[in-house]
Amino acid sequence: MAVQPKGGCVVEHVERALDLCSVLGEGPLWRAAERRLYWLDLRGPAIFRFDPVGGRNEKLKAELPAGLGGMVFDKQGRWIIVDDAGIHRIDPASGRRTDLANPEAGHPENSFNDAKVDRHGRLWTGSCNLDWVTPTGSFYMMDAAGNITVIDRSIGCANGPAFSPDGKRAYWTDSPAREIYCYDIESSTGAVGPRRSFHKFGAVAEQPDGMTVDGDGCLWVALWDGWCVAQIRPDGKLERRVKVPVPQPSAVGFGGEGMKQLYITTASLGLSDEQLRAAPLSGHLLVADVGQRGIAEPDFAG
Repeated sequence: MAVQPKGGCVVEHVERALDLCSVLGEGPLWRAAERRLYWLDLRGPAIFRFDPVGGRNEKLKAELPAGLGGMVFDKQGRWIIVDDAGIHRIDPASGRRTDLANPEAGHPENSFNDAKVDRHGRLWTGSCNLDWVTPTGSFYMMDAAGNITVIDRSIGCANGPAFSPDGKRAYWTDSPAREIYCYDIESSTGAVGPRRSFHKFGAVAEQPDGMTVDGDGCLWVALWDGWCVAQIRPDGKLERRVKVPVPQPSAVGFGGEGMKQLYITTASLGLSDEQLRAAPLSGHLLVADVGQRGIAEPDFAG
């Protein structure tokens, strides 16, 4: 790993993990029991399962809508997806989809975007306007019984839920606002406190997107239109930026042996032929050794 001043930008050893170009790659999620990385193409739409040792990448059978938004697992190994029609469960054996909830019913201008599970086993997901800017989105939490709580409203594009290793803090970002927020979570009851600003990015093109945490509690965030991934300390201070060879990194997730590899999904969405020639790895799954270990993502308890 290269050494650099705090807050600086460094070129790590970032490489292509897989020779497959997605439109909008998202949601890298490591399954230790399978030694496989699950990831998505939101505009494919597709769910993929990647073997980093053998190099095989499978497109999995599933009933998916056009507007896929995110995916987690439940404790039975089934897939929970969010999309433009709500929250659903998919049976991996048949690919069949069962509706669970749609708190956005009546809002055709919105679609669900991104999803993660907290240390209490609850699903967190948000919505965004289809233009990714107009603040009509909301941020939700669903418990194991299916009860849904509105965490926040008036969001341009809810992105990247992530949770501290001890489960006492939740992070999310409103991408168009270029700001990451956090909430305290009460350990015994799981009660969620008021929103606080965690890190504000400058008035530049980059937008914080998908996020994860490492074992030291630092937050890692993909910076769309930023050509990099940022590491932010638990106190909200920028630790460093890791340069990537594409303009649109979309999400990050640790995986591999010992959770020592940082997988980075990227997008080719909206790029011109000229831009794609300048950044030919756009849309590809990338991997980097950033000198940190990740922690396993929990499964939904419902």
